[in-house]
Amino acid sequence: MFALWLVFAVSGLLRVDITEQAEQVIQAATSGDSAYDFDGANSPERIAWLVLLGAFALFCSLTLTGIFGVYHYLFRSTVPMSALLQVAKGTVGITGADLRETVEREREDLTNTVTSISTDSLSQATIQFRDAVESEPDSAELLAAVTLQGNTFVTFNHAIRPRFDWSQDAKRIRFSRLTGQLDVLVTGVKDRAFSMDIYTDDLNTDKGVHIQFLSNGRFRLRVSEDEIRLLNLAGDVSAFFGDDPALRNPVEAGEELLIRIGNRSIRTLDTTRSLSINGDFSLQDTLLGQVYTPDAPQNWSCRGLPTQEPPGYYSLVEYDGRVGVSLRRHSNATTHGEISCMQVFEAESLDAREFESLSILATFSLNYQSLSLCGTKGSECPLMVHINYTTDNPQADNEGNWFRGFYYEDQAASRYKKRCSSCLQDHIDTNANVWYTFDSGNLLNLIAEEEHPVFINSIRFYASGHQFDAVVSEMILLAVESSGLLTSG
Repeated sequence: MFALWLVFAVSGLLRVDITEQAEQVIQAATSGDSAYDFDGANSPERIAWLVLLGAFALFCSLTLTGIFGVYHYLFRSTVPMSALLQVAKGTVGITGADLRETVEREREDLTNTVTSISTDSLSQATIQFRDAVESEPDSAELLAAVTLQGNTFVTFNHAIRPRFDWSQDAKRIRFSRLTGQLDVLVTGVKDRAFSMDIYTDDLNTDKGVHIQFLSNGRFRLRVSEDEIRLLNLAGDVSAFFGDDPALRNPVEAGEELLIRIGNRSIRTLDTTRSLSINGDFSLQDTLLGQVYTPDAPQNWSCRGLPTQEPPGYYSLVEYDGRVGVSLRRHSNATTHGEISCMQVFEAESLDAREFESLSILATFSLNYQSLSLCGTKGSECPLMVHINYTTDNPQADNEGNWFRGFYYEDQAASRYKKRCSSCLQDHIDTNANVWYTFDSGNLLNLIAEEEHPVFINSIRFYASGHQFDAVVSEMILLAVESSGLLTSG
């Protein structure tokens, strides 16, 4: 319409121009001036064609611009996804686009402006990405969760999704400038394409390493100045040097990628394996709000103390976007109770003598505890982890036990304890109602050499005390063998 209006407007001006041309012709004829050029640049026909062609070109340009604009808006435009940072322990430093650093102790809604996040040695935080725009409630489905362990720095660049569900574009999450350790959980990928990209350097350079996660899964990523270690517990992930994107190195489930920055070498190790079976509850398929039956997770035996009253309950549930095992006891209980889940390994099936490392990887949320700390004996935490193993030490009856507890309530007198009599370390203080990912480190470095495990007998996690409520989304026993395939990539 605008182009047609332009044609009519110029036509009016053209009529004026023709009138002026006619007057010039009459004057030239009466004066005898034969030098007047009727075929020059001022020819009315030439001006008319130029105007018409220009108007047509403008019309085509506006039409195409409108078509492509509507197409881009409907099929290619994006909106920010909800990104919520929750502090599980300590304090977290946040630096926004204005380069002002703030300290966060609880939670922070991250925008899609560039934000740098850092933790110290005693801190941990998790960014939860939900398949919803920023204005929608936290109850939307969880897409992914990225946990920053201690001494970690990373820049959050953006988390975007297509504006409309009929678009086939991928949901995208992007981080850069990573140093330290991340625990990555992707659990909400369904039909639509997904990509989480983590760069060890700035986005504007081709230096460093690019890690790309493409499916549901569980991953660990450690980045230091000299090397990168990427452990794939489950899922689809690859890594490549930024200046050589064609040379991708996929990492299969159960493998670890070791990248040396200095000499640009990439090796694949298969020496790390999960000893526990079905300990990754968070990756089980679920519908939002669904409660599973039977109540006990597969390959785990759950129960309460046979004589406790009230009894307490356990079940496999969906909680805060993740599937987990709920251990709870309320009813104003004032006596000792316990709810536990155990996995027993077959006799002598887990020979630990060839292990270079043995560690626990657990993620949980402590929602309630009525006792402060872990009780008067340090053994009644709202969540505890226990490994039973066989040793070669006859003085200890050839049996060994490792315990570690977790709590959030710390307002008690000195008679309440942070360590049980059988524990090698103090229990860990976390924030309430927040997911916390625990990495025990190499337990073989904690246990006296003469009491090192020969065989692993069982792993157990349990809630203990009077009243408690905890949800465990993963409980994985990891071992690194001293022998295994080592290949170059």
